[in-house]
Amino acid sequence: MDLDGDGQADLLSGSWPGEVYFFKGNGSGRFAKGEQLKDRNGKPIKLGSASTVFASDWDGDGVLDLLIGDIDGHVWLVPNGGTTRKPAFGSPLKLEADGKVIKAPHGDSHPILADWDGDGIADLILGCGDGGVHWYRNIGTPKEPKLAAANVLVHESNFVKKFPPETSAKDQPCMRAKVCVVDWDGDGRLDLLIGDAGYTQQEAPKLTKEEAEAKKKAQEEYNKLCTKFQSLLEEQNKLFQVPPDEQPKAKAEREKKLQAVQEKLKPFNDEAQKLYPAMFKGQPKLEWHGHVWLYLRKAAKSE
Repeated sequence: MDLDGDGQADLLSGSWPGEVYFFKGNGSGRFAKGEQLKDRNGKPIKLGSASTVFASDWDGDGVLDLLIGDIDGHVWLVPNGGTTRKPAFGSPLKLEADGKVIKAPHGDSHPILADWDGDGIADLILGCGDGGVHWYRNIGTPKEPKLAAANVLVHESNFVKKFPPETSAKDQPCMRAKVCVVDWDGDGRLDLLIGDAGYTQQEAPKLTKEEAEAKKKAQEEYNKLCTKFQSLLEEQNKLFQVPPDEQPKAKAEREKKLQAVQEKLKPFNDEAQKLYPAMFKGQPKLEWHGHVWLYLRKAAKSE
């Protein structure tokens, strides 16, 4: 992907906080230090936490647009109104399919474009938080895309269905599907490579009588703390919610209010940090892992 049109492949990456990073290609597989990708007004592009990003010419005008997924499961289109050499990213829009806003099950959306049905028009392929992969067929045109309702290519994982998992997650697909479309075996049909995240819960350690009493007391103190700061915690939770089609001015006001509330919550966080070690004593440890799964596409019955 050559975002700045200089003939060198570049890299784009999302991030947990939500910013999108651009790594300019210097040739021979080398890349410059990452920098936050900004819109045409010079503001960092940030639409939600756990962002994922894919660059492609969405509307057939010859320049690369951005598709961005977020932790809530939305898919954002950030149109490029600039040129191949000087991108100018505009106001983000939530993509719709069959007249409804797209939202990946269990959030953590990962959108990419690929011509899944071989009709010459790129479709939307979406990795989902539940471990599944959905295909949104483009029933429009290259210049005027229109997405149909989702078709399930990979169903939700058993890890999510039976949460917490009853067996070791090391032996099965898990959650937060990140998808790549490629003809893996060279048979002319597109296959799926899916990266995931999962964990195996280890046996909880036994607590001494003193540790159990300290744990109970810490939990009681924490509950009192939550009651004391309840109104601020509720307000913070509301301000974390991004309204549909939020405009830049409204976003700035919401973030300003959120910052003020978080400042008032500093005593809560300071006290809670002191209680956490005792509260979480005896919690079973989680062994996190990720795998890459290959799904080979079968030939259609008519072939």
